[in-house]
Amino acid sequence: MKRLYTLLYILATVMPIFAQPSAVKKAAKGVLKVTTFKADGTLMATGYGAFIDENGTAIAAWTPFIGASTAVVIDGQGKKYDVDCIYGASEIYDIARLKVKKEDKAPIYPITIEQGQQTVGADAWFVNYDVKAPLFTKTSPAKVETFMGNLPYYIIEQEDGAITDRHTGSPFLNAKGELMGLTKTSTTRTDLYVASARFALTLQPSALSANDNTLRRTGIRIALPTDYNQALLAMMIASQRNDSVNYPATVEDFITMFPDKEDGYEYKATILTDRRNFAEAETAMQKAIETSTTKDNAHYFYAKLIYNKELAMPDVPYANWSLDKALAEADAAIAANPLPLYRVMKGQILFSQTKYQEAFGEFNEANKTEPRNAEVYYYSYQCLRNMKAERAQQLEMLDSAIVLAPKQLLYLSEKALLLMKMNRASDAIAVAQQAITIAPQYAEGHGLLGLALCMTGNKPTGIAELKRAKALGYPQADAFLATYDKAETPDTKKKK
Repeated sequence: MKRLYTLLYILATVMPIFAQPSAVKKAAKGVLKVTTFKADGTLMATGYGAFIDENGTAIAAWTPFIGASTAVVIDGQGKKYDVDCIYGASEIYDIARLKVKKEDKAPIYPITIEQGQQTVGADAWFVNYDVKAPLFTKTSPAKVETFMGNLPYYIIEQEDGAITDRHTGSPFLNAKGELMGLTKTSTTRTDLYVASARFALTLQPSALSANDNTLRRTGIRIALPTDYNQALLAMMIASQRNDSVNYPATVEDFITMFPDKEDGYEYKATILTDRRNFAEAETAMQKAIETSTTKDNAHYFYAKLIYNKELAMPDVPYANWSLDKALAEADAAIAANPLPLYRVMKGQILFSQTKYQEAFGEFNEANKTEPRNAEVYYYSYQCLRNMKAERAQQLEMLDSAIVLAPKQLLYLSEKALLLMKMNRASDAIAVAQQAITIAPQYAEGHGLLGLALCMTGNKPTGIAELKRAKALGYPQADAFLATYDKAETPDTKKKK
């Protein structure tokens, strides 16, 4: 009797498998289990899905990825993969399209996505994931609706409620072993909902995916778009986020996708430079120059990288880099394509070398090409100031900058100060007032206005402005008050 019970148990276990069409059983190899983890490595959630191509692209339940930092999947053969990135996700249909890191030649067995649609009552198979013995439950759609135009949306009724939210993402297959979609459960009913797997193919990354409200709920890296300009913008946005894990991987992904574009190498070299790994950064930029289709831009990026390093970390020497090396790279960029941007870079390098006359020449040359740039005129002004050139010439450069950027407070402050040095305090009053009109709480504006008023003899109003500037945090207010507000000097206070 005991042997009979054992035999009956075995038959009960294996009969559901043997009852399936061979195509359905074969497709089970592509079913996968997702496990997600928190930032500290602790287990967070599980779900299911299926591979849809041999390169590691898969679709799975979205819910387990919410709040997760990392994830792994295990396929129907027991092979484990790290999740690399997510292409897109839908909270409405609880589905995500993702890609795993495929680091060896072990084959992935994808499930073909159904291109047509099943009718009410057609044979369908629910796959309960298991590496050794996946279980299949035969069922049929009770209703077939459509969404997004013509995609099928299946409603599966179950009386016993055996399939629950712990099965979220488990695949439904048709009799051909094709993927109909993934399981989505209800919190109020035992019905199951299966949105067409074809919908997942519409989940494509864009330049602004990092700002997508749904995707922002996960810490898993967001995939780059396939379009170069979109991918570049996405990488720029990623660079602005404080993500030391995903950002470098995004840069490497960009280089893989666009090996002949210098942008990825520049971002990589910048990361390496920030880590003070200058030798590898140099290698990255040499690779950019070697492979880029726009070598002038690659030379420019290299010049900028070295220049920024020399200014930010002058006390951390790297023998192969110097301002002279940066200058050579800027010259190489100009030789290949004399763009104004490259001349501005060369001018900045020369300015840092205190070669003000040469820098002035580069800035002037850059602004001969439209559109002219206010910042470049300001650079020219700084050169003239350091050269101790005539103040009228300095004023000309500042005026040119202000014409192009009339609300730039720095330029207005410099002009007001220069006018006072030229004994034109009355004109300086008007410029300072212009700055205050733009920004009423601008401390330096009030300070310069107060100084100009005092210089023209209007001390009471000038002192009031200087005191206001002091209250707003203007650091030079005390020095000016010590000169013009004799009533507030320490000696006067003692006499009181």
